[in-house]
Amino acid sequence: MWSTELAIALSPDQTFERLITNTPPSAIRSLLTRLFLVLLTIAVVVPVMAVQRVTASLAATAALSWSFVLVIQTIVAVGVIVSSRARRVGVLHALDLWFAGHIPYSLWMLGMAMLTANSRVVDPAFLFVTALVPAGWTAWIVAAFCRRVLHVDSAGARRRAAAHQVVVWAVALQYAAFTTGGWFQVVNVARILR
Repeated sequence: MWSTELAIALSPDQTFERLITNTPPSAIRSLLTRLFLVLLTIAVVVPVMAVQRVTASLAATAALSWSFVLVIQTIVAVGVIVSSRARRVGVLHALDLWFAGHIPYSLWMLGMAMLTANSRVVDPAFLFVTALVPAGWTAWIVAAFCRRVLHVDSAGARRRAAAHQVVVWAVALQYAAFTTGGWFQVVNVARILR
């Protein structure tokens, strides 16, 4: 039996269709468990990528420092979810299903951590280019979520999936610019990489 997350990653339409009728006994517990697993992944990956080791202190600091990512994702998810009045489940169950689609980025983060564990240098351009794979995969999952869970037509699902990607990438690029000293530094790096 495959996990729900893996089933969503490989067959989102069919899995979401099955899950909308299968409300967990405690949607909040299920949602918090999914959020915890994503945060745990981040808490392990960040120290590995930064200093090639994980300690309880580093994991706790990374979890606390990067928890804003889950807050942003939750805000974006709620925006997408409430944009459909025809959704077939409540907001809490929909949020739980939304975060069940985390596998593409979780696998990417774990893969990047494995690569950086063996190398002290990580090329930002490589990270950016490889992030396009989970971005496309996630867009596919989000579109299926919108079709099945939110009950919108294919065009509406594509628009919502595109809007989700725009927001996620805009926030990520803004964060990258902020942490590197501003947009002029990002543009400088792009020129150097050419």
